[in-house]
Amino acid sequence: LERAEAESALDANDMKPWHLKVAVQNYDAAGNPGSAGIVEEWWASPTAYRTVYKMPDLQMTEVRNEHGTYRTSGSGTPSMALRLLLTQIIHPVPGSEEVAGSVPDMRKQSFSKVSLDCIMLGQKIEGSPHPPLGLFPTYCFDPGQDSLRVSYNFGSEFIVRNALGRFGTKHIATDVTINENGVPAISGKVTNLANVQIENVDTSNVDDLVSTTERKARVAGGVMAGSLVEKVQPAYPASARQTHVSGTVVLRAIIGRDGHIHSLRFVSVPDPDLGIAAVNAVRHWTYKPYTLNGEPTEVDTTITVNFSMGS
Repeated sequence: LERAEAESALDANDMKPWHLKVAVQNYDAAGNPGSAGIVEEWWASPTAYRTVYKMPDLQMTEVRNEHGTYRTSGSGTPSMALRLLLTQIIHPVPGSEEVAGSVPDMRKQSFSKVSLDCIMLGQKIEGSPHPPLGLFPTYCFDPGQDSLRVSYNFGSEFIVRNALGRFGTKHIATDVTINENGVPAISGKVTNLANVQIENVDTSNVDDLVSTTERKARVAGGVMAGSLVEKVQPAYPASARQTHVSGTVVLRAIIGRDGHIHSLRFVSVPDPDLGIAAVNAVRHWTYKPYTLNGEPTEVDTTITVNFSMGS
């Protein structure tokens, strides 16, 4: 994983400035093509970049410089799927901080008759010494290679790097598809990736943007529960009912300035099927945006989902 991160991260400190352009395709719930758009990024360093989103539902510019982060006023924020898509191109492999505290589990897995080496960053589940591969963040590689081919998570999120390319010493995904519950949710194709002169990365012109805080507000789960405006009820898994399994799934969530879920991680899960059911529901929940000093702010919180046989 450390070698793979070093060979795939476009935002590493030693990278020269670059320009990236990605053609994005969204899909509806049935996997049919929907809206499409373009995302471009001009990058100079981890703290100096300009990203432009040209999507039907998101027209936004984001600039990061030494003074902070600036965004188009009132534009909203990228969806969880769109953020994940860009991550798969720019920094697809977890850093050491994400690996710390996990229980690495390496297994062979076949995909369309192709065998890959997969590493799941798992955690212990009571009564389930070998949780299913993909319940926790999982990264799969060609045998003996360090270039990422497939990754998946939550038992339902499956990411395929359909094509790979080289950018200097880096292995880059040039065609990525993210599947949810077996159907495409979003895909992206790199149409341009090239080094540029640092003066072409304009991070000083923020006249038409507004400053936004980068820090997240840590808010108790009970407080955020009161701000929930749209809740998808989790389906009780048939397998769990048959075996009379119940319990509480606790998730750590990042809720964006737009009130949508932007990131989910397991804190505790009593059963893999309950965990998958909880995530499939919670990822669609919507909250009233949390404000700090009058400004919409990202929230770091916990979400608790209870499963009881009477529900």
